[in-house]
Amino acid sequence: MTHTSLSEYVTQYLDGLKKIIDEMPADKIESMGEILFQAYRHNKQVFIFGNGGSAATASHMACDLGKNTIGPNRPRFRVMSLNDNMPLLSALANDVGYDRVFAEQLVNLVRPGDVLIAISGSGRSPNIIEAMRYARERAATVIALLGFDGGEAIELADEYVLVPSSEYGPIEDLHMILDHILTGYFAERLEQHELATA
Repeated sequence: MTHTSLSEYVTQYLDGLKKIIDEMPADKIESMGEILFQAYRHNKQVFIFGNGGSAATASHMACDLGKNTIGPNRPRFRVMSLNDNMPLLSALANDVGYDRVFAEQLVNLVRPGDVLIAISGSGRSPNIIEAMRYARERAATVIALLGFDGGEAIELADEYVLVPSSEYGPIEDLHMILDHILTGYFAERLEQHELATA
């Protein structure tokens, strides 16, 4: 039985990642960016959430969009991650069940025209699905970053980006790349807008 060496594994992983990057749907990423830009222009709230590694990506994305778009005399991006309040998350999980930890937070917060960003490798997590359903009922726009075949989440999303992979590592890698693409895009677009109106 032969074992893959570390250098072989690194090469295989990076080659696989390059292939996935080449297959990413630029048009869907652009559409997602436009949805977020309109939310910013109209002072809508953006909610981001996920489980496990996707929860970390949600926190990172909320931080990036909130912090890296700040400029003088510029409205702030109204963005938050639903998995950052651990006391609330654990209380909801304990009292109403883990499948409701995100949807129950939206009951207090979501308004028509707000934007939800669901991050899920499988697209099958019950708490992700429940939140997406609730947001749609409240006339919010639902975006999803997905992997595998998209699961049920792909049917509930107004717009989605599906990473063409069946491995969590590359899926989560690409979700983070999408965060950095969108954050960089917003920072640049806002600067250009300010220069054009100066």
